[in-house]
Amino acid sequence: MFKHLGILAFSLLISTQISFAQSAPTNNNNALVKTTSQTQQDFILKSKYTSHEYLIQISVPNSELPTEGFPVLYVLDGNAAFDSAANIAKAIGAGANRLGLSPVAIVAIGYPNQNTFDVQKRALDYTPKASAEFQKQAKYSYGGADQFIQFIEKELKPAINSRIKINPQQQSLFGHSFGGLLVLHTFFSQPQSFQRYIAASPSLWFDNYALLNRQADWLSKKQYKNQNLMLMTTVGTHEHGKSPTPDLESLQKQNRFYQNFSKQRSDQFLYWDYKHPAEQHLTNMYASLPKAIMLAGCQPQSCSALFDEPTK
Repeated sequence: MFKHLGILAFSLLISTQISFAQSAPTNNNNALVKTTSQTQQDFILKSKYTSHEYLIQISVPNSELPTEGFPVLYVLDGNAAFDSAANIAKAIGAGANRLGLSPVAIVAIGYPNQNTFDVQKRALDYTPKASAEFQKQAKYSYGGADQFIQFIEKELKPAINSRIKINPQQQSLFGHSFGGLLVLHTFFSQPQSFQRYIAASPSLWFDNYALLNRQADWLSKKQYKNQNLMLMTTVGTHEHGKSPTPDLESLQKQNRFYQNFSKQRSDQFLYWDYKHPAEQHLTNMYASLPKAIMLAGCQPQSCSALFDEPTK
């Protein structure tokens, strides 16, 4: 099933000829624009926590509102990901009942006047504080993750709740690369912010693999118990680029990081890790979106059946 969804994601990606992210935001912040099976809205939101302006793009299923509200998937790098996420959510939503899913609302967080990635702003927003030695050698300013999380919690979520009825018990966060790093940082530091987390190609190398120490602390405090959280990680098998083989030590650190999560899986902490064949670092973002949307929309009793490997 996931193979077909990967093909679907790619087809939807290349079929989008005019990017919604490139269009000017609507002047009426409360206006919802109806499409064939979704409603869409975009607006600018300036944060007092980060001092950045954000382009917020929303896609809401044009279907019956669940009593508890729509599940929501917050998507980082919204300029690059919104169109694909919205189209995939629309396609999956059409067969949601057969899969045991609820239609998912998409909230994409991007930056004004950008086509794809704002490299400097995302480098600051998506990264935790780094050591002085690492920052000294860095090309960009890092360390704004905690302020960015405050923006999401105290400014963005209230703005979304004023526009859409959201299920507060089914909120998910998706990010890729530095965005995946932000997802994991949020998972470790403020796990109550979301119930489901999807980190695609997370930049584990950041600050000399400092996130491995965060995981060790998480394990020692047994913070994975009794939280009812879901976490998914994905990587592409061809993310090492031009090098014929990735650095062995780095690969071992990454594998150990993912294996540590697998060992803690329980009824209260569901975890899945996927290696996407032939995907490069960038393309793995799009290959991961179908799974992210399905995880955001699956009913608690159906999530394992959707993602666990079939038993022989």
